[in-house]
Amino acid sequence: MRVLVTGAAGRVGANMVRRLVTAGADVKAMVLPGDPLRSKLDPFPDIEVVEADLGDQPAIDAACKNVTHVVHLAAQLIRGDTPVDRFYDVNAFGTLRLLEGVVKAGVPIDRFVLASSDGTYRPGAPPAVPLTEDSPQEPADYYGTGKLLGEYILRNHAAQYDIPFAITRFATVVSPEEVGDMFRLDFWRRVLSWQALGKDCHIWHLFDGQPDLVKIFDAQTGDAPGDTAVGLTGPDGTPWTLSILDVRDAVDGLYLALTEPEAVGHAFNLAAARPTSHDDGAAAIADAYGVPKLMVEMPMAHHLELDIRRARTMLGFEPRFDFRSMAATAARPRL
Repeated sequence: MRVLVTGAAGRVGANMVRRLVTAGADVKAMVLPGDPLRSKLDPFPDIEVVEADLGDQPAIDAACKNVTHVVHLAAQLIRGDTPVDRFYDVNAFGTLRLLEGVVKAGVPIDRFVLASSDGTYRPGAPPAVPLTEDSPQEPADYYGTGKLLGEYILRNHAAQYDIPFAITRFATVVSPEEVGDMFRLDFWRRVLSWQALGKDCHIWHLFDGQPDLVKIFDAQTGDAPGDTAVGLTGPDGTPWTLSILDVRDAVDGLYLALTEPEAVGHAFNLAAARPTSHDDGAAAIADAYGVPKLMVEMPMAHHLELDIRRARTMLGFEPRFDFRSMAATAARPRL
C-alpha cells in the first residue's frame, strides 16, 4: 500500500511512519513547509516527504497523487493565540481539502483514517462515564468542535464519493519521555491556571462557576517542591480519573483502523486498557522518581474515561501500556 500520512513530523505521525515502514508500506509523509520537526523523519530515507499546508489546495492535491491509503493526523491542537477562523480552517476545512485532493487524484482509495479526539465529547463535563462511541458529541469549544466538524465532513464526503473510512478518537496521547512531567505539583498548577482563560480553554466546562482553583490548590500544597507527585480528588475524596493513550498504542490502533476490513464506516475510541486514577498516577510518579506524593481535594469531581470495547471486539485492539509502565520506562536511566 502507498500511504499518505499528514502531520507526519508530529508525536503520533513520526511513530506511524515508523510502523508503516516496518510493515513494508510505501510512505508519503506530509509536513508543514519549513517544519522544524521534519528531522524526525531523517531515519527513514526511503520515504517521500512532501510539504503542504492544510490551507493550500494545490499542494494538497499534489500530495494526494498516487496514494491508496490516507492517515490524517495533522491538526491545530490548542487555541492559544490562533485566530478562530484559522483553527477551524485547519481542523475542519483542512479535512475537506484533503478529501477533495483524494477525489481529484482519480484513483479509488482503499482507506481514509481520520484521527479525532475525546475532545469531541466535551471533556470538561463528560456526558457519560465511561464514554462510548455513541455518547453525545457536543464539545462546545473550539478544538472539539473543529474535530467533530472534520468527522461530519469525512462521513458525508465518504458517502458522496464511496470512500472507505474509519475514525479513531484518541484519549490524551503521551509519549514515555513526556510522562515524567505529569502528575506533578507544577503540572496540575499549570492545568488549573487554565481557568483564567475562560471559554477559550478546551475544558472550560470543568472550571465554569468554580472558585479560584489555583488558590485552593496552593493552600493545600504549601511549600512542597514543584516536582512533588500530585493527584486530585473530588470533595468526597474520590480520585479523579483520566484515560490516557501511549503513543505506541495509538499507532497500533491506527494501523488496525487502516488495515482491518471491519473498521470501515466506524469510529473507535482508543485508550489504555483502564483509566488512570489520580491516586495511581501520582503513586506511579512517586515510585518511579523517588519523590513525595500528595493528594489535593478540589471542589468538583472529574472523570474522563473512554470505553474501548468496540476497538477490542472489532479490531482486536489490545493496548500494551499503562501510566505506571510508562513512568517506569521514563525514569529508567538511559545508557
